[in-house]
Amino acid sequence: MKRYKTLFVSLLLMASLAISCAVNPEEDSDISYDHVMKAWMRVNHPDIKPFGNGGAYVLEMDKGDGVSIGDSAYIRVHYTKRMLDGTIVESDVREIAEQLGEYKASSNYAGNTWRLTQGYIPDALEEVFRTMRSGGSATIALPKSASDHEYTLYDAFSSLEEANNYIFEIAIDTVLYDIIDYQEKEMRKWFRTHYDSEATIADHLYFKKLEEHTADSDTITEGATINVRYIGRLMNGQVFDTNIEDTAKFYRIWSSSGSYNALEMTYYKSDETQFNSNNSVVEGFGQAILKMNSGEKAVTLFNSELGYGEDGKNPSIPEYSPLVFWLYIESVE
Repeated sequence: MKRYKTLFVSLLLMASLAISCAVNPEEDSDISYDHVMKAWMRVNHPDIKPFGNGGAYVLEMDKGDGVSIGDSAYIRVHYTKRMLDGTIVESDVREIAEQLGEYKASSNYAGNTWRLTQGYIPDALEEVFRTMRSGGSATIALPKSASDHEYTLYDAFSSLEEANNYIFEIAIDTVLYDIIDYQEKEMRKWFRTHYDSEATIADHLYFKKLEEHTADSDTITEGATINVRYIGRLMNGQVFDTNIEDTAKFYRIWSSSGSYNALEMTYYKSDETQFNSNNSVVEGFGQAILKMNSGEKAVTLFNSELGYGEDGKNPSIPEYSPLVFWLYIESVE
């Protein structure tokens, strides 16, 4: 990903902010913020006009030479969001997090998958993206009036801070037309590479026992309490969660407030829905556990529909992420 140039000059910024102070505080907030954005643009980029009908300003753009976004449904991106004074609000770029001293081993730096249909991102950004290709990048100034977004699921547009004028620096890695098909292809390739297997136990779920116990004494009875150890990873190898303390320390995700006891679960093999809901686990995790006996170790890989879906789980699991779990049923009471 290319390094972005600093776009902000302190002296000029002070001039634009001085203009903003003249705005009547009783005015509609969108109008007030738009006055600030227009003043900032006049000072810093006087020759740039709004892009299309959405109201965004494209400050820099490399359209890319890969697959055309066109009418595709999804793009995989890296992004950085800034205030007009250059302050970084958030970023999924590891190098930037490291420079700021905010890098966390448990956070996601593998990129995000954004849906371009049904209002998941601001229309003004979608309008820009539709003209681009994979491998492209853009720096976009987005006024508050164009970034207010009722339906978005993505952290980039729905942070807890009040909506504001923002600068987005975005690099487009991949263009996707069918997110589930894409995940299936990547999962099949990953499981074959790492475990020389394509074994599945359910739609969209791969599973392999690493240590097998077949004696009757290892069979788990209905309603029994089981203790489960696990390591959760993304397909790029990043560990996002574990209840094994030494593993947490090794992967630098250990927390003094974390719990490193075995996960205590009640076994309901005859009712998978009850098992998942009573034990508060995602569907893929539950399906894998129900295929195991006491003392067994296994690995499972399942797609986002069986995990955290289109939302992901901030800050560790991006949207539409397949998940890998190493599992061990420690004991049966």
